[in-house]
Amino acid sequence: MLFSLSDLFVKLQQKLWDGQIHFYPSGQTFSHEAMTAHQDWLEQNLQFSFGDKIIVVSTVTPETVSTLLWLWNKGAVVVPVKHDMKMDAIQKIADDCHAHAMIKDQDITELEPSPQPKLLFRENNTRQVCGTDLALLIYTSGSTGTPKGIMLTHSNVITAMNSIATYLKIGSDEHILGLSPLSFDYGLYQLLFSLAFDCQITLFEENFHPIKVVKALDEQQITLLPVVPAMAISLSKVIRVLKRKLPHLRKLTNTGGHLGETVIDDLVNLVPQLDVYAMYGLTECKRALYLPPDKTHKKRGSVGITIPGLEAKLFNSVQCEDGQHYQEVITGEVGQLFVRGATVMQGYYGNANAGANLIPGNYRDDNWLATGDLFTQDEDGYFYFKGRTKELIKQAGFCIYPTESEAIIEKSSLVHLAAIIQSQDKFGDEIACLCVQLHDHTTENEDVFKDWLKNNIDSDYRPREVLFTNKMQLTANSKVDKKFLLATLELEK
Repeated sequence: MLFSLSDLFVKLQQKLWDGQIHFYPSGQTFSHEAMTAHQDWLEQNLQFSFGDKIIVVSTVTPETVSTLLWLWNKGAVVVPVKHDMKMDAIQKIADDCHAHAMIKDQDITELEPSPQPKLLFRENNTRQVCGTDLALLIYTSGSTGTPKGIMLTHSNVITAMNSIATYLKIGSDEHILGLSPLSFDYGLYQLLFSLAFDCQITLFEENFHPIKVVKALDEQQITLLPVVPAMAISLSKVIRVLKRKLPHLRKLTNTGGHLGETVIDDLVNLVPQLDVYAMYGLTECKRALYLPPDKTHKKRGSVGITIPGLEAKLFNSVQCEDGQHYQEVITGEVGQLFVRGATVMQGYYGNANAGANLIPGNYRDDNWLATGDLFTQDEDGYFYFKGRTKELIKQAGFCIYPTESEAIIEKSSLVHLAAIIQSQDKFGDEIACLCVQLHDHTTENEDVFKDWLKNNIDSDYRPREVLFTNKMQLTANSKVDKKFLLATLELEK
């Protein structure tokens, strides 16, 4: 049984791990001997105190895996950053969290952390890592546009990992393809599954390329594929063109945005044995909801039910004479999603603030996480994503929930990707602007799509502005970059 991520280090050190870690396409493998050699080198070259923040540049290498395990065993707080992040951006993170050092493979950069506060407890002996210690400080850009550090303890991570593995039924026979960077919690958890549950993982060393990924799925006999929507859309097209059967692929998980029903249908038609798990989560609690594959058709458009061990409810804030309180909504009514449980973050580091907030309860761990995301819930308890509270667009008095509208638009056979952002008309009134990338961008198809839009979305809820693009800008985690779209729109106006 695991009580902290430090226990993974002990497990491997004692040669009790039966999993495998491969690197594709180089063919490298992670071995006990290489891990020990690298960790001996770290021992000789880096000194720090228990609880210090250490930035780890998440290159897809055996050294990165070894570094993570060693740091967790030593009681460090790991601050993962993407391998291609610019140094000035890394420095801002380092300054914010007072990082002690930065490690990239076999390169250590000593940093200049700010003086730490005086310690109330001053030990004589080596500290013991336990579940309440911080394990991760994950920086992500929030609704404020400023990077924020999300504090997660060992217990937060272990609980989330066990919950996800339970509903995905991850066992030692699983073989996962890791496409997302290890700095992205979605990518990091795939590695943790291998270390905790003795299964195989193949870490993809290159940037996402659908043809290369399909080749890897086939060659490596992958059984579980975690993707984000943009990846899934590209892969479905390539699988159809290449006519790959992929007989070993049994499960596909999605997060990072809505996965359109037509994309799910395409994938299941192309790979009949495939179970598709639509999921919803945010780094602040890792995962909140998942849709069991056998409910994909019956509950179309839903992101499912609460993950094991978590409670989720929809509330709206109510102001009354004795102050503010939160009232649970009735079935079918739109409300903000609140979750509580042992996966919920400890808070944002320092003075950071963002869309999600902790609402304290009656005792220390009785916190609700206000996600900032809007949902409805049906009579069977299934949740349907409507959008973010700060993304809601009021167009001529009608509330437009971007995610809900995007899901409808992406059902058009002409559409590759769609994103709805806030804009203004010539009178300065708020309107919805649709940015769309077609599969085949021609003037004729633009006209056909505009007709489709008129026929499929009520005029009151139809975006007043439509912009076509040859290629949608994506974030580092392969999500549509709405901030870029907003900035571009502002420049054009």
